[in-house]
Amino acid sequence: MNFRWSFKHSDKDSIFDQIKANRGISNSFIYPSMSDLPDPILLKDIDIAADRIIEAIHHKEKIIIYGHDDVDGITSTYILYDFLEKLGSQNHFYYIPNRLIDNHGIQQNFIDKVKEEKFNLVITVDGGVSENKAITKIMKNSCDVIVTDHHIILESLLPPAMAIVNPKQNDCKFPFDMIAGVGVVYFLIKRISEITGITDDKNYLFWVAVGTISDKVPLLDVNRIFVKEVLDTWNTFDNNTLYKLNPYLEPGINYSQRMNNIHYIIKLLSNGRGKNGNHKSMKLLVTHNKEKDAIIAEMQSLQKNQEAKLDDIRHYIRTKISPTLGNYYIFKDIDQQIPFELLGYSASFITKKYKIPVVFIKNKNGIAVGEARGTNGFNLVDAFTYCREYLIQYGGHAKAAGFKVRSSEVEKFIKKFEEYVDKNQIAIEDNKRIDIDAVINSRELDKFNEYIKMEYSLLQPFGQGNPEPKFLLLDYLPKRDIQRIQFKKLENKIKQGVSYNVVFTFTDSSFKFIDYRENNYIL
Repeated sequence: MNFRWSFKHSDKDSIFDQIKANRGISNSFIYPSMSDLPDPILLKDIDIAADRIIEAIHHKEKIIIYGHDDVDGITSTYILYDFLEKLGSQNHFYYIPNRLIDNHGIQQNFIDKVKEEKFNLVITVDGGVSENKAITKIMKNSCDVIVTDHHIILESLLPPAMAIVNPKQNDCKFPFDMIAGVGVVYFLIKRISEITGITDDKNYLFWVAVGTISDKVPLLDVNRIFVKEVLDTWNTFDNNTLYKLNPYLEPGINYSQRMNNIHYIIKLLSNGRGKNGNHKSMKLLVTHNKEKDAIIAEMQSLQKNQEAKLDDIRHYIRTKISPTLGNYYIFKDIDQQIPFELLGYSASFITKKYKIPVVFIKNKNGIAVGEARGTNGFNLVDAFTYCREYLIQYGGHAKAAGFKVRSSEVEKFIKKFEEYVDKNQIAIEDNKRIDIDAVINSRELDKFNEYIKMEYSLLQPFGQGNPEPKFLLLDYLPKRDIQRIQFKKLENKIKQGVSYNVVFTFTDSSFKFIDYRENNYIL
């Protein structure tokens, strides 16, 4: 697919100045500090939540943390679970549903567990903001509920919890609403620390970074502060789990290696779902040192199997999709080849390549489960709201959302979704472009060398919301320039004596071409 090139010819002399101007980068972005974090008290209901948790511990009440079944949910559950222990609780538990067994959201089996085992307080992490019916049932059993979440709020589904800590609430004064679920929990812990005087564990910040990166929230503002602080102080973290994982990690001498290590940990923690609210990742994080090695070995085996499964899924998808797609793509897994937990991964695989909204749907006992991935300018939650007459349940983020629909209503949903796509054609088309951050002439490559030496690291870490900069190299003549800058995968596509304009990225010491055109193309 050919994408448009979007760039500005800048009067800025240096590459770094071009990038800063095009991205609107400020000094606070380049030099983030933990002291710049917003005051936790700005989060609506945070004091209500903090006071109730302190009260529950003081009175030795029975507490259960209900976590989401992903790495954001796991890390959220872990840091809160561990902190409750530091506060003195000896009567707290956790429950992480298994998406391979349980339907999305709080199910009746958990509601029954809360009642039968006489829990006094439920704290949801990375979820719960749309659980009106379930939380209403729990509270009827004389159990209080605190919701901590970061997902988009639908007023009609808002639960009657005693406290809802979510920066996306309309009347919440917190200045940044794109933090992950683990970030919300971290601020709650910080607030309880302020009230009680009990210091939290610095290692929590490491797991905040893991959950933040795993959930693909933009690495800007608060999220950038979290992640950059962890990468900059990498060698100061001494968590027992990290100590056990260290033999499997890269040396961590630069940002890229440290990010690779976090991604390795994310992949590892993504495995190990169990029954009855158990999860091997949580067991790894909370268990005694001598048991960790065996758990790691088991999870590595699960991860290896998962990687093989992902390879099979990618191959299967390539055989099914057309090489040219329109402005959206909907795939119904009639052959039952894609596991439910990989629907989102499959949708993302296509979205990244074609830059269009993608929906994957799979049937389960008369109910179809859908996962979607979107692009800039196309809000999936808005799209599903438009289709809500056919949906049983939906929720998520603008770019990553899921839903349930009766199997008999799938075609009606698709038709309604297509109507929404038609209304948003301009936004979808506008996203089919390559945004270029800096333009450089091949005769000025010394400027690029200066950027690599002096300023490249200032933009890191790269990730969602802060991708690696894309550069447009003008008048690249292979026979003249190949010794100074080489694009390996481009070599068999171009002629040595012809000039090209090349879009590329740079990572550590390697150049990766993104797109190219002959120099006679009118820019």
